[in-house]
This record gives sequence, structure tokens and C-alpha cells, in this order.
Amino acid sequence: MPTVTSTAKQFAQQAIERARVSADAGVGRASAAALAVGEVCRALSAWIGAEGCHALMTRARTEARPGHPSLEALQLRARTEPYIEGVAESIAQNGESATADAIQAMFIAFIDLLGRLIGVDMATNLIERSLPDSAGNKAGTEKRSAGA
Repeated sequence: MPTVTSTAKQFAQQAIERARVSADAGVGRASAAALAVGEVCRALSAWIGAEGCHALMTRARTEARPGHPSLEALQLRARTEPYIEGVAESIAQNGESATADAIQAMFIAFIDLLGRLIGVDMATNLIERSLPDSAGNKAGTEKRSAGA
């Protein structure tokens, strides 16, 4: 049985890759990671509320920050678009790879926290529903089969 953290890492990577594929050509991994986080938070807000999602992401940022100083340049903005501000500035200061790794670490911590809060099965189900599918359908749409 997969651990919460391994499941969190898998889902974060899937969300980032899907965001990268559905975004404009040439979007980097850091920008794709920021888009994925925003999309998942927007979709999960229907289930845990915008403030609940923001509180979990803020906690995840705190947990990920010691190993990822690039998070210092990023601002989380509840109910705004984009959800993560300062990505371009962080890339300029810290590089694309460090910024992408930092956002991904925060995203993994977020998924891990959600899994510990409501259970891995429920968290993965909600996150899976929040991801745009490979055909580019928006997050949260009911295009998935009942078993998803």
C-alpha cells in the first residue's frame, strides 16, 4: 500500500505535468507547478472552502520552506488569480529548477496534509477530480467515470 507521501508526490507530479501540457507552449516547470497548485486549490475550494484550502497551503508552505528558500519570494493569495504570485521573480532570483522544486515540495506537503486530515483515499479522490483530464477538460468537471 502506498504511503501518504509517495501518493502525494505522484499526484503532484501528475498535476504539474497536466498543467504543463494544457498551458501555452514553452511554459516552464515552475510556472506549470504554480498553475497546477492554483487549479487544485480552486477546485478543492468547493469541498473544503477557499479559506480551508488556503490554510492548508499556507501550512504546507511553512513545512516545505526550510528545504526550499525559493518559497520566500512567493506569495499565496486566496481567492485571486493567480493563486501563487512572484513566480517570475523567484525564477529570476533562484532559477527555474529551484523555484519549480520549491513549489512542487509545497504541493506535496499540501497533498500530504490533506491526506492526513481526511484520509488518503478521500484526498486522492478529491485531487483526482480537481485535475484537468488529458483531453484538457477543466478541473472539477464530471467527465470522469464513476470509479474515478
